[in-house]
Amino acid sequence: MKQNFYFVIVLGLLFLVCPAGALADEPQDEAIDTMEEVVVTGTRTEQKVEKIPAHVTVITVEDIQNSNAQNIPELMRSEAGVNVRNLLGNGKNAQVDLRGFGEAGPYNTLVLVDGRRVNGIDLSGVDWTQIPIDQVERIEIVRGTGSVLYGDNATGGVVNIITKTPEDALAASGGVTLGSYDRNRLEASMSGGQKKIAASLFASRDQTDGYRDNNAYDTQDLGGKLVFNATDSLTLILNGSYHEDEYGLPGPLTYAQVTEDRESTTNPDDKGESKDAYISGGFDFAVGQDGGFAADLSYRSRTSDAFFPDPTSPLSTETESSTWGITPRYVWEGDISKHANNLIVGIDYYVSAQDTDSFGGFFIPAETKSGEAHIERDSVGFYINDTFSIRKNVILSLGARHEKVNYELQQEDLTGFLGPLKDDIEESENAYSAGVTYLYSGKSSVFVRANRSFRFPLTDEIIYQDWSTLTIKANTDLKPQTGQHYETGVTHYFTPGSYVNLTLFLAEIENELFYNPLTFSNENHPETRHQGIEVGFKAHLSKKMAVFANYTYEDATFEDDPYKSNTVPAVPTQKGNVGFQLFDLVTTGLNLLASYYYVGSSYAIIDQANDFDKLKAYYRIDARLSYQWKMLKAYAGVNNLTDQKYSEYAVMDTFLTQRYFYPAPERNWVAGLQVMF
Repeated sequence: MKQNFYFVIVLGLLFLVCPAGALADEPQDEAIDTMEEVVVTGTRTEQKVEKIPAHVTVITVEDIQNSNAQNIPELMRSEAGVNVRNLLGNGKNAQVDLRGFGEAGPYNTLVLVDGRRVNGIDLSGVDWTQIPIDQVERIEIVRGTGSVLYGDNATGGVVNIITKTPEDALAASGGVTLGSYDRNRLEASMSGGQKKIAASLFASRDQTDGYRDNNAYDTQDLGGKLVFNATDSLTLILNGSYHEDEYGLPGPLTYAQVTEDRESTTNPDDKGESKDAYISGGFDFAVGQDGGFAADLSYRSRTSDAFFPDPTSPLSTETESSTWGITPRYVWEGDISKHANNLIVGIDYYVSAQDTDSFGGFFIPAETKSGEAHIERDSVGFYINDTFSIRKNVILSLGARHEKVNYELQQEDLTGFLGPLKDDIEESENAYSAGVTYLYSGKSSVFVRANRSFRFPLTDEIIYQDWSTLTIKANTDLKPQTGQHYETGVTHYFTPGSYVNLTLFLAEIENELFYNPLTFSNENHPETRHQGIEVGFKAHLSKKMAVFANYTYEDATFEDDPYKSNTVPAVPTQKGNVGFQLFDLVTTGLNLLASYYYVGSSYAIIDQANDFDKLKAYYRIDARLSYQWKMLKAYAGVNNLTDQKYSEYAVMDTFLTQRYFYPAPERNWVAGLQVMF
């Protein structure tokens, strides 16, 4: 309550120093960020933000440069409606949850890189460290289901990470970052072009000992992009990257262990490593003045190894996975009876395969192979979406999708204790969307929309061990999750650079996929409800000062037995962020950014019964001072300025007897220098 009180006080002060009259009188030539903001995620084609019937925000390259964030989840944690749980502090095991799905949040949030899906087919989630933060041009966040345009996993929303595109001008940069816990990062990049072709190349290495014991992290990245404007009608794009890392796995601590030494670990030798590479090629081909074809073909290969040398039950796994994707589409932008229209029709086809070898087990030596699995998952989705201007300022959006998925599951226990699994499963689902946007007073807009979503089970959710028959089985009774979504919102601009927005949302989910600790398997809960309010505010008071704030209220509950009226675990009811930016302090190029971040209390993962105390609410204050002079950029920042002791993530033990915590870092610093040529 004390932290919540602080947040309300600071938010109130910001509104006091920024009266509506001051905003209304702000000269347009003093406003900042007045350019039209165009995004691609909301419609899969370029569209102005204000025309999209959804709550959309964009994290720009300027926002990234002004932030202390060292990974992408850290960038998003201050956004309305976005819950981030960074388990180990380095982003490797971070979880991003849009619209309050708690434990299942990472599987209900679709993550794209330049439009390419990066969600896994199993419970491993998204590896956020595969995308170096310095190569990100912007991040588009679309809250609310995107199932029509993107299919599976997009129940709570879509995050599209768009990487930098090379330009004709020759440019190069190099930088170094230092920080707490022996953090050091080196990065270098160059780009340039001539006539019809442009290319870029980047490389980086990032190392840290981490906040806790056995929390070290070491990663290397290499990649590039090539753009070839073959003709006035045809553009070809080729890009790819390679990522590898090694990391410690300190694991969770009990409350007593956190109290005694929050930096400790009970798993000093647990570790993991991964290698991740992808290549993607695509084209845009204009046909006539209004239409065009586009397609992307991508391939991703990933290996991931983990080692848990428990004395009585050592375990290690070696996993290899690959994914092919092809996404052809046709776009038509023209007029129908003098009414603007944007039509997109497309197909998303993905083929994934995964092989896992397991070693060790209960009283089985670590070097003995104890199991192997082969899994294939193919999906194909057909979609159509149309945006029609009923009037110049009234836009109707309609869309539909049909998607089909096929699983081939094979698993064998080489110890002979459990019988083998071999099964095929097919599922299909439909989605629709309908929305209306009304534009008024410049960029100001109001929207309302209704949608149907779906999520297919992950492979790890389907497979379980049936101890009654001593066999490995596929849960063929597990149904796809579906949902009905309703939302409305308004964004009002006082000036081109100052606005306030409000979004109300409601999602009624049927057969939501949850882990049931009582049966040690994943099951469908009959019905859940996710509803809430998202409020945002930003104002440029002058050329030298900007203030911002947002607040999220989320109520996620079970609507049927056995947990009727209980709160969905890991969903904080309240969340907020408030801060300010000062530009050109003392001298040109010297800027200050400070923010206050608050997250309310929530139940621990797997505590669907709400039997245990909530994870405590917490807050932190971050500040950053940056300076740019000619070719040089320098910055220094402090995170968790008041040295708060908190945990972002808590989970129940197997037998639901106590909570385990992942302690978050205390006060820490980061500083860097970049040279641009």
